[in-house]
Formats: sequence, structure tokens, C-alpha cells
Amino acid sequence: MNTYKETFIKGKNGARICLRIWDNVANPKGVIQIFHGMAEYSIRYNDFANVFNDKGFVVYGNDHRGHGKTLTENETPGYLGKNGFYNIVEDEKVIFDLIKSNYADLPLFIFAHSFGSFIAQEYIIHYSKEINGVILSGSAKQSGIDVKAAYILASMQNKLFDNTKEAKLIDRLTFGSYSKRIKKKKTKFDWLSHDEKIVDDYIKDRLCGYISPIDFYYNFFGGLKNLYKPKKLENISKSLPILIISGEMDPIGKYGRLVEKLYEQYKSLNMENVTLRLIEDCRHEILNETNKEEVYDYIYNWIMLNYHHH
Repeated sequence: MNTYKETFIKGKNGARICLRIWDNVANPKGVIQIFHGMAEYSIRYNDFANVFNDKGFVVYGNDHRGHGKTLTENETPGYLGKNGFYNIVEDEKVIFDLIKSNYADLPLFIFAHSFGSFIAQEYIIHYSKEINGVILSGSAKQSGIDVKAAYILASMQNKLFDNTKEAKLIDRLTFGSYSKRIKKKKTKFDWLSHDEKIVDDYIKDRLCGYISPIDFYYNFFGGLKNLYKPKKLENISKSLPILIISGEMDPIGKYGRLVEKLYEQYKSLNMENVTLRLIEDCRHEILNETNKEEVYDYIYNWIMLNYHHH
């Protein structure tokens, strides 16, 4: 059931961005802005948005550049273009401003998943004063030597090859090991969720699960390489509520290890309100897991705890 309005807005540099608005809410008490992950798009948050509409929250979610309906017919899925990582951050600020023009007095929370959570990690360096809280789902602190190596590889390929081509090597190096802890794996994407229907739908959807182009990784690893500079992190408001929430069986967070590193980083900045929650038996997509109701409730309760923050 389509419970959302679909519209197109002008993002950074006039890019045409698809935006979905779930506003079937009689007396809204807040707004949630969704930053989706790589090789997916905002329709996949339809259930989450409907549940939060019922709880009194209006939900906005865009399709990033190169993703979903923002993708035009002749474009390569996942292609972000020059400064793509930072342009997405600015697209989200455009959407934030639009939300504020419609709901000036309502608290606004960001729900950011996976690739979107790294966009959010950058976003709060610039715009943390204006939001009431951020939820980083399926996230990690990606600051190791492997990120630097991956960036070097992606830069070389970006120079040498047609950067619209599938980054098969990088894809294999990045995602190749993600299923290794899964005993009876049925597909390449079992690491997303225990829910087989979710995984099957993801595989069948041509707007999901494709191998992203060289350009995507060049932008992404470039963004990660610059993300954790101490001077930048100092800009984050000390009072910003952050919820870091991941599945214990999520390979992106190295099964909790890199999720804890992210938590420790924000704590070391003397931030006052950082929560870490690892959910047992959960894989990468906590909103699409078999126990998603529990996850929805946890997120709702956290939001309500921080509701009157400003």
C-alpha cells in the first residue's frame, strides 16, 4: 500500500532528488528524516514509516544520488559523481530545511542506516545544533588501514578505468567475507537479515544489491578517509543525543567490534548522551529482522526519552 507522497526536489547543485513523505498523521509530534543505505532506496523503509506515522511521527526519506527513483534512465546505479559523498550530505540539509519550513516547531530526528549512517556521521559535524537526535543503524567506525588501502585502490581505478563500471574487485574485497559466519547460507545477501522474504525481495529488485561502480567507492572511501579528523569531530554539539544501534551479527560493524569503537569515539569527545545497543541474533538490517517490532519499540522509546531535548 502506498502511504507516501512522492515528489522531486532540487538538491545541491540543482540535482533532481526523489523525496518520499509519509505524513498520514493527525497531530504530529515530531519528524524522522531517513538516510538510506547503499544499493537500496527509501521505499524499503515503508513499514518503519507507517509504524512511526501511527506513533505520531511524520517521516521524510529521499533516494540518494544514483539510487532509487533519483536515478535517471541512462545513469549507472550507484554513480554519485564528483564530490558525491559531500553532495549527499548537502542534499540532506536541503531536505532538513524543507522539513523545518513545514514543521518549524517539531523535534526532528535522523534515522541513518549503513552507508547513510556514514553520511550522518559527516552531517552532524556540520549541522548537529539543529537536530534533536541521530540514530546510527548498521554503522561502524571505519578508520583503519583497510579504509586507506581501499581508498588508494579506488582512486587508482577511478583514474585508470571508466568509473561507471562495476567495481567487482572492491566489491569482492569489501563484501566477500560478509557471509562467512552464516552456517547454511542460501544467497549472497543472507547477512542482511534472517527474514528470507526480505532477502529475496532485495535480490529481485533491480534497484537493490547491484555491484556499485568504481565512482561510488571512490566517493565513499574518500568520505571515510576524512571523516574522523579530530578537528572536525570537535564541531559536533556535546549535547546531541546519539543512538548507535546494530545487530550483533552484522559484519559491517565487525560483529559489534567497530560499533563499539564508534561509541567510544563519541564518548571520548565528552558527549553527554550517547547510547550503544547491540541486538542479539540480529544481522545488518535491524528494521527488517524477524524481531523488528522489538527494534521499532526500542527506537521509539529512545526518541521519546530525548523528545524534549532542545
